[in-house]
Amino acid sequence: MTLQSQTSDLLPGFEHAAFDSNAVFRVLLDAMSRPGRIYDLPINITAPDGLNTSATAALLAMADMDTAVWLSPACATNVATTHLKFHCGNPITPDVSQADFAVARSDEDLSFIAQLPVGTAEYPDQSSTLILMVDDITDSPEMHLRGPGIKDTHSLDIKGLPAAFHAWRAENHHLFPCGVDVIFATDTKIAALSRTTRIEVK
Repeated sequence: MTLQSQTSDLLPGFEHAAFDSNAVFRVLLDAMSRPGRIYDLPINITAPDGLNTSATAALLAMADMDTAVWLSPACATNVATTHLKFHCGNPITPDVSQADFAVARSDEDLSFIAQLPVGTAEYPDQSSTLILMVDDITDSPEMHLRGPGIKDTHSLDIKGLPAAFHAWRAENHHLFPCGVDVIFATDTKIAALSRTTRIEVK
């Protein structure tokens, strides 16, 4: 297959690159500063096999040639890796401990999360962001969130989160200022957990 035919088979990225990227980035920034609040994806975009729409939009808005992306086995399709390399120029790393962004489905084996970089006391920003693709996000009171960006408490429910995730997340919270931030992504909705967020599971 020639380079020209490979390029012609690629799915499009953002229709209006600067506008769409800024719109998605603003939503992600708001979601991270207001943990647990649910946001609608502000654009329409076609996702490659292996990724859903919100995860694709988040990566197109945040990843570049200086950010290493790790994709779980279910996400690392040829179409997905080619899509990201072409539109973002980012490297796809096979080593999750080197990932700036790690992407997985919530129904996969999530044991890799213990290997995600959490930064250091001197450079807490040198940590990974986990983008977890999920089936649904609601404000049902399965989780009660507290912390910066939350007035009193906030309710959130992510369908199918395993107990191991909650155990890891409790440990992750205690690492502050280090730690991993989490973005939950359905096809149309986004919510986030900052490393500062405390969670009580119902």
